Amino acid sequence: MTLSAIRRFAKTPSAMMTASVLLVAIGGYLFLILAGGIKDKPAAAAMASMYVLVNLIGQGVFAGLELETSRSLSRAVAVGDDIVPVMRRAVRHTAALFAVCCLFVLVASPILVAGPLRKEWVLIPTVVIGTFSYSLSYLVRGLLGGQQLFVGYSATLVAEGMSRIVPFLAIAVLGIGSAVVYCAVYSCGLFFSAGIGWYFWLRPRLAVQRAGARTPAPAAPSTPGTSEPAVDAREPAVDTHGSGLRSWLSTGLLFLVSAALLTQLVANLPALGASSRLGAHPATATAFVQAATLSRIPLLLVGPVTALLLPRLTAAGAIGDMRAVRTTVRTGSIGMLGLGALAGAGLGVMGPWVLKNFFNATGISALSLVLMAIGTAGLMAVGVLQPTLIGLGRQRHVPIAWAVGAVAMVVAVVWPGDPVSAAVMASLVGPAGVVLAMAFSLRGLRAGDVRFTPADGGPAGPGMPAAEPQAASSV
Repeated sequence: MTLSAIRRFAKTPSAMMTASVLLVAIGGYLFLILAGGIKDKPAAAAMASMYVLVNLIGQGVFAGLELETSRSLSRAVAVGDDIVPVMRRAVRHTAALFAVCCLFVLVASPILVAGPLRKEWVLIPTVVIGTFSYSLSYLVRGLLGGQQLFVGYSATLVAEGMSRIVPFLAIAVLGIGSAVVYCAVYSCGLFFSAGIGWYFWLRPRLAVQRAGARTPAPAAPSTPGTSEPAVDAREPAVDTHGSGLRSWLSTGLLFLVSAALLTQLVANLPALGASSRLGAHPATATAFVQAATLSRIPLLLVGPVTALLLPRLTAAGAIGDMRAVRTTVRTGSIGMLGLGALAGAGLGVMGPWVLKNFFNATGISALSLVLMAIGTAGLMAVGVLQPTLIGLGRQRHVPIAWAVGAVAMVVAVVWPGDPVSAAVMASLVGPAGVVLAMAFSLRGLRAGDVRFTPADGGPAGPGMPAAEPQAASSV
């Protein structure tokens, strides 16, 4: 590969988004490393719990907001609808979800402080602030993804990572770090991320659209035999579904939020189950948690893939180009499974050595690591199947698939016998259940089967078939 080819690849949306996700991951790991270095161990434990809470609420709730915003906006762009009502509805969705999250945190605060936050009441505001920053950032990312502004999307991820990495390093060097200071910095990082995306990408795009809206359209000719002018074809459709409860919490949004919460359950249940069953063997429990974390590293690739595919698949479904959808699903799924297989082979060879030398963890076999990696490969394939279901207006099938995987995983986790073996099996059967359920939902799908709910801002009914089939495209 020549230097010019490398430069061209580095400028592609997929490369930029993958690199930016790595920065976000580094910021998170740096936070946990600094937490481990705090001398006040209860405060350090509270700091780690705050990290888990903010990410559980933020990713478990607002990841669904991003998907629904990107899907509805992509469809509006594809069929030529006015995007302003869609954007307003996304803002209402954000406000409603944030209000629900705030209510949950406030009601549960006595339990949180007495338990995971270790009597650190001062960390409750950081949880609320972090939740608010998540809501704004995921809203902005959904708006950017829906308009395929992937350079701006990548910039928000870079801003998120750097807004944590740089202050963390500065605080550590100056020696002024504490649990409260680190938590406050972590919670505020996404404000900078949202601001970058809004100011440099969304604001200019909206300014251009408003300027175009102010340009007077040419007068439409009168219809023969009447004195009234014909309806201007450029007039935007009226948003007949933007009022009432649905404008605040639409059915599609609730489906995707439920799916995001179940995703967090499937991702974390094996480690939680092993930890609870290995209470008398804390070293083994810690080793398994670290092994599970190591096996999930390839999932860093899934976020960019989903963000890139969802607008394309939504647009293809909106115009009835099912050949492009099938090609994208086939190519993307094979690619994700292939990458997962490579990661599994690498873990089988190097995993035990990495755990022993970098994490001081032993007792997890190479076979267990390979099986957990196979489960991760399944979750990577879900990164292609899930945006396909969402893009084709089948949001209700997404939480059902995750529920199937969660049930299979719970059965495996509590299965009598060796706790580590049960947790490893859960890491395998849970993702397998999700993949099979999603694949079944997509089986035999035709253009006439694509349906969109009124939450799209348009009438319910089949997707609009293209006048001429477009050429198939691949990922």
